[in-house]
Amino acid sequence: MNLIHVCIAFSLAGLVSTATASAQQPAPPAGEHARAKSPEPVTGEILAVDSNARTIVVKTTSDTEMKFSYSDETVIVGGDKGPAGLATSTGTIVTVTYDVHGTANIAIKIEVKPKPQL
Repeated sequence: MNLIHVCIAFSLAGLVSTATASAQQPAPPAGEHARAKSPEPVTGEILAVDSNARTIVVKTTSDTEMKFSYSDETVIVGGDKGPAGLATSTGTIVTVTYDVHGTANIAIKIEVKPKPQL
């Protein structure tokens, strides 16, 4: 009878120590699950530029229009005069690398493709 009690006691002790050890596993860093991958860059034609609101509208190859906000931190490659040069770039092909903040598309990098020579 004592042998049964000893076996039960050891079994319970084993279960408790296993549960305690698994509960002490470190949790993944906060935000690791919440961190989403940045969306793929978008390539398309500039339809409109609002230099006061600092937005650009791009018609993508799938015939959808996407609006992006840009700032002084946005890297603009290949454009004349940085952000001011975007206003004269309507019809030009661009590739926009961006992040999504809430419902806003924030441009990180705008690559202006050279216009074809006629």
